[in-house]
Amino acid sequence: MKKKILALLLCTALTATMLTACGNGNEGASGSDSTEQSTEPSSEPSVEPSEPEPAQAEEIPTPVYYFSFDEKDGTAGIVPTVKGDGTIETADKNVVFIPGVKGEAAYIDGTYGLRLDNVNGVGETYSLSYWMYANRNANYMPTAQYGPDVHGDATGGQHYLNITWADWSGASEFPCVWSYDQNADGSPWPNWYPETGDTLLNKWINITLVVDPSKKTDDGSQINADLYVNGELISGAKPVNVITGTMAPSDNFDFLLGVNYWDAMLKGAFDELYIFDTALTAGQAKTLYEAGDPTVKYDPPEREVVVTVNENALEAIGNTDLNAGFWTDWTSAYEIPNGVTRVFKLKNFSSGLELWHNYVMVFANEASEAHTDPNTVSDTHQEWAAVRADAFGWTPNGDIDASAFTWTWGNWDSWRTVSMVDADVTIEVKREDNILNISAHNVDYNGLDNLMTAKVETAMSADDSCYMFFTCEGSYVELLSVEDGVDIKADPNAKETLGTTTFGLGWWSEFTNSVELADGATKTVKLKNYSSGEQNWHNYVVAFTNTETTADKAPSADNYAGYAEYAVVRADVYGWGDASYAAVFANSWGDDWAAWLDSMKAADVTMVITRNGGEIVIDTTFVDRKGTEYTSKATITSTLTADAPCYFFITGEQAFIELMSVE
Repeated sequence: MKKKILALLLCTALTATMLTACGNGNEGASGSDSTEQSTEPSSEPSVEPSEPEPAQAEEIPTPVYYFSFDEKDGTAGIVPTVKGDGTIETADKNVVFIPGVKGEAAYIDGTYGLRLDNVNGVGETYSLSYWMYANRNANYMPTAQYGPDVHGDATGGQHYLNITWADWSGASEFPCVWSYDQNADGSPWPNWYPETGDTLLNKWINITLVVDPSKKTDDGSQINADLYVNGELISGAKPVNVITGTMAPSDNFDFLLGVNYWDAMLKGAFDELYIFDTALTAGQAKTLYEAGDPTVKYDPPEREVVVTVNENALEAIGNTDLNAGFWTDWTSAYEIPNGVTRVFKLKNFSSGLELWHNYVMVFANEASEAHTDPNTVSDTHQEWAAVRADAFGWTPNGDIDASAFTWTWGNWDSWRTVSMVDADVTIEVKREDNILNISAHNVDYNGLDNLMTAKVETAMSADDSCYMFFTCEGSYVELLSVEDGVDIKADPNAKETLGTTTFGLGWWSEFTNSVELADGATKTVKLKNYSSGEQNWHNYVVAFTNTETTADKAPSADNYAGYAEYAVVRADVYGWGDASYAAVFANSWGDDWAAWLDSMKAADVTMVITRNGGEIVIDTTFVDRKGTEYTSKATITSTLTADAPCYFFITGEQAFIELMSVE
């Protein structure tokens, strides 16, 4: 147990700070300077230098803000919050308390986060410390995010710091830190990730960030901050670079826990949050950790699942009592011809009692009708394979090898009891001769995509028939639609390609060669955009810069002297840019983003890009695989002037992009 009650050190500080959201100023703050310890050098040259002494716990100063998250201290300033359309909105929820590392903690179930309404910035020098428990993670899912203008509404530029998960190292890691000042010159988005390779999920952990402006980078634009996990410094020789002003006081200041304006919301809990206007020492970071008990059991309240029947569903199997037995109900069977992709949309309600209490995909050699046992269709009935939602399956020859499956969730208990009890499911099945390629997107109630993939080898030949139907156990499953999928065939005539046909394109990871855009010039760009249709930003992006760049090096000031971006514009009529960036967007699909996302799964895109002085206009036409046409227009201004150079290149995220021509 790590909870050591350091009475002599903590008595004064904690007694002075037991008011929730106290909002104290720094007057009367009591802190002790760290005492450096040294030893005489050894006179024996053969003796190796000793390891640095571990930090000793020290008394903490009086915080400017402190939240105990204990029910007895009330909920003043703690506001349950959800993300809206570019907004943060108060949720119709009460603060929920569960056992925490010290007293109680504030629990959030993944459908909302918390906004600390009474918190404002405390200045350039600050320290932030909090305990948290994360029951799940997703790329960029926030734990704490704060800043003088997080969304950019007041200054026309986002300015914040986010402590989050990220896959910048190639694997999901925590805690990652990025800060951003959209109006800053140079590199306005420093990002840092640890070298531990750990997600730190499903455990109580203490995070302490210390920002001391005396440790500025050489150009003065950033601060080398220290990051502690459980009282131990993890940044060390690789300091966390932080944009200046992330804790500047502001009338537009946001302090958010588990939620932000853009990303999936966290499911878990927060406890013992401090904000200081001083730079804590290593000993003080240790004190904050040792004041909590990380062994306390995480005990969230049970979530009530309400099964709602969709009268417009194509078919439904199982029952709403969620007690259906295995092989007791079936949908109709749908043909999957060789070389064809089918897309099935489901609603899955589960008892959550067992991993297999969900939908099951079954592949057979002949058609069958709904609610009829497929084994009774004929004497020639044969099953090629069965694949469960929980990445398990079998063929007539035995269980499918585990190596055939991948999945993105890390906690099976949470997947079973939380995610799948109420999930929106999109399944893509592509048959290639005897191989079944399956991807199942199980999107839970907070929008998190739990992806399972399977590559199943069967005994069927290329000429055999293949049909697919669903059965279930301990669940109620609605089949909402069956559609033809997108079959991507790389075009050998493409000038340049980005990503892979499985949408393996990381953000800011691949780029086309840039094209000069002279004043008065018009360029017509034709490209093919393929995406999963899951997120607006999983498509192409066009960036306008002051420097010619090439596909072999990432566009950045590190690779090109003087490099800067005028503007970056996404396919979904959203963008950002330099200090003078402004944009006017229009589109023909209005708010029907579902229809546009479906079109972008396979779209022929034509962009007519015109520059007149410092103004850039992008007229875009999208034509999808069904012949549906959409249009958009973006009018961009920035620091670009008529006599300045301008180039553009194409990049993207989670898509496959083929640049066909630039004329």
